[in-house]
Amino acid sequence: MFEIFTHGFTFLNLLSCLAFITTVGLFFCGIPICRQIWKRGDTKEISGAPFLMGVVGGSCWFAYGWLKKDYTVLYVTGTQILLYSFYSVFYWCMTKNKLWISLKVLAVIGLCAGLASSVYFFGIKVFHPLGIVCMTLNAADFAAPLAGLKTVIRRRATSTLPLPLCIANFLVSSEWFLYGILVKDFYLITPNGIGCMFATAQIIMFIVLPRKPGMRPPIVKLYRRIASCCCKIDDPAEKDVESDVEKVVPADPDAPQEDKLTRAHRWSKRVVANMAGEIESVFTKVGAYDQFGYSGKLNRLEGDETPPGEAAAAGAQSNPIFTAEEMAEKLREEARKAKETSNSLRQHPSIPLRRVASSPDLSE
Repeated sequence: MFEIFTHGFTFLNLLSCLAFITTVGLFFCGIPICRQIWKRGDTKEISGAPFLMGVVGGSCWFAYGWLKKDYTVLYVTGTQILLYSFYSVFYWCMTKNKLWISLKVLAVIGLCAGLASSVYFFGIKVFHPLGIVCMTLNAADFAAPLAGLKTVIRRRATSTLPLPLCIANFLVSSEWFLYGILVKDFYLITPNGIGCMFATAQIIMFIVLPRKPGMRPPIVKLYRRIASCCCKIDDPAEKDVESDVEKVVPADPDAPQEDKLTRAHRWSKRVVANMAGEIESVFTKVGAYDQFGYSGKLNRLEGDETPPGEAAAAGAQSNPIFTAEEMAEKLREEARKAKETSNSLRQHPSIPLRRVASSPDLSE
């Protein structure tokens, strides 16, 4: 790997350096877990199995690289063994149930000792069986994020998938896949090719599915942004304020069009809208049996001995509460009657009409 500094620059040496950097960077993912354990002061609900499996996998690949004399694999897996051993020791120190984790550590030490003994006594004879074991462990490691694939498909959202881990797996698997092709190593090509396909499928899900349910997928956002640069697209999410007002106060089908409204019509329309808003705010602040803030005493006549509760109920029956839509309809009816009265008065010019400065000019 470091021959790039002594034997000149080649694509294989560059790829080896990149694979070393990205893979070791992926191994540092245990630091946030250790930091979380340090803040808690305990390892409750946090499993130490990933740390121990990292030691086992690194030992298998280290033995494989030792038999093949592949120094890139040796450097990477040696760093993996050191980091995951540190994580395992830290986990053992912070946990309260040291008996169970001690048994696991002893089992890992026994596996590593057996692996080293087989390499020492049998040598190259264990190369292919060891390669199959390494290939299986590596493929299982790359397929770990697929455990939440069922939840992603059911929710149609990628909130349960870790995006940084998927990107890191894609980079690491693609680099080692190319490295295996260059060195013609079947045990490197197969698991990393599978991991590259898994990581690609996960990244495609991040593109075609939204991050949270109800949101737009990134591919749709990208399409709308590109299309908006070419031609203006009306966004259905952008609504006019008047459409929300029409939901509260339905429009009158007999009302004239906006462009044909006179000044008097516009003035009456504003008055109706303001009164409807005030009435609605009053009904939201006043209880059902306490209209306009009056107490039950005012609902009783002088000398009436009816209890306050019954008087309030009787007052509520005699003065029913209208909704904003019903009150707006009644106000429109009153405005229509007032208009008819005004028109009838215009037919009799002998009757003078009083007009003040605040009232609109109805002569238009």
